[in-house]
Amino acid sequence: MKTKADYHIHSTYSRRNHGKSTIEEIVQRAAELGLEEIAITDHGPGHWLFGMQEHKIKEAKDKVVEMRKKYPMIKILFGVEANILDYDGTTDITGELLKYCDIFLCGYHIGALFSSVGDAWNFTAMNKLGRTNEKIFEKMKAKNTEAVVNAMNKYKINILTHPGDKIPLDMDLVAKAAEKTGTILEINNSHSHLNTEEIKIASKYNVKFVINSDAHMKDKIGGCERGLEAAMDAGLDLSRIINLK
Repeated sequence: MKTKADYHIHSTYSRRNHGKSTIEEIVQRAAELGLEEIAITDHGPGHWLFGMQEHKIKEAKDKVVEMRKKYPMIKILFGVEANILDYDGTTDITGELLKYCDIFLCGYHIGALFSSVGDAWNFTAMNKLGRTNEKIFEKMKAKNTEAVVNAMNKYKINILTHPGDKIPLDMDLVAKAAEKTGTILEINNSHSHLNTEEIKIASKYNVKFVINSDAHMKDKIGGCERGLEAAMDAGLDLSRIINLK
């Protein structure tokens, strides 16, 4: 069993060499692997370290359109991995930017330019303190979950990326919101979230899953081994994973 599609791939349109391969190199490799569909999804511009610069989004979309003509054997989507910026669930993707996107991914990332000093403090410092203080941990887990659920309710997010990575979440509440909003939950092959226990919890709800590589170089595209192992260990019905064949 392997992936027929990979919806989470970073390119050289990411800043600071975060993505190592050009869009054409990515498409060439995906075609070699026999993938049916891919999505180019660099970080949104609110990620101060690695985010795609806003003025380059149209350029990147135009490149994807060019590749569609050159490589008709594979379906190529252009998207973005948005960053959650505050506890209201606001992201760094505006309606103006969304018009270029065929697919909308969203997740929490430490390097985001948060909406306020308070949001930055809670998302970073307080979550770090929670690692050694159970009371703070539970408080932040509830706040983090609220932020993610608010984002799913506020935007039409196609895929929630690596939920549970970097900050703790109440996966029961996240999956319940995903069921309500039709959001697909990602089993990220690079970050190991969703992990086995998280998949078990989420699978109680009527949600779909996707195993994405989160590749930052062409040789990692289509990778699913770790994600598939976690899904199988969780006893997940593999027909619920949208990109397996």
